[in-house]
Amino acid sequence: MKEHFICSGYNCFENDYFNTNFRNGIITHASYKGLAIEQNPNILYRFDKLIKEIKPKRVLEIGTFHGGLTLIIKDLMNFNSLPITEIRTYDVSSPDYVIDRLKNEDIRYVGKNLFSQDYQSFKDNSCEKELSDFIEGEGVTLVLCDGGSKKNEFRLISKLLKKGDVIMAHDYAPNNIFFEEKMKNRFWNWMEIQNSDISECSETNNLSEYMFDEFINVGWVCKIKE
Repeated sequence: MKEHFICSGYNCFENDYFNTNFRNGIITHASYKGLAIEQNPNILYRFDKLIKEIKPKRVLEIGTFHGGLTLIIKDLMNFNSLPITEIRTYDVSSPDYVIDRLKNEDIRYVGKNLFSQDYQSFKDNSCEKELSDFIEGEGVTLVLCDGGSKKNEFRLISKLLKKGDVIMAHDYAPNNIFFEEKMKNRFWNWMEIQNSDISECSETNNLSEYMFDEFINVGWVCKIKE
């Protein structure tokens, strides 16, 4: 699969191309099978390990962007010979070519806003029920929060999880000090969610750290419902 990951026309992984350039102040533009992706390419290895361990039955993604990550998850599920109930991705607006490509890959794209304008609640009860009905299906649900307000997406959706489900959010660092000293200009330069944003909902909803060491170096938080 890694041969499909391209960074500004180059192999993202050869001689650690992405991270080497990143540390030299050069941001390379990554894509997977021609779809743009705003991720550190090493997510490929991290998500492969996660999927092998939790064997998700379905995937819920908030924030489709240009579909690169969505397609990676689908390919990793197939690579690991896992039966998929559904991969569902939500965004308020994605290009038509992305929607068509995902549909061809048997991925369900839903173009709608699930949350209130201030992100303090779901947009309405039907939106909450729509996600709840999807998540509560038999088997592990993997939830990826990578939309417009990751900390609020995580907070609102975490209460819908059942035991064994995994929820994640991108652009994460434990705190500002960790971000400045150990992440910035090393492997990821964006932080939109930190522990103080999700500690209360994690405790309330009985979420525990999962694969922290693997995902911190690609800017993701990962927690499992106990």
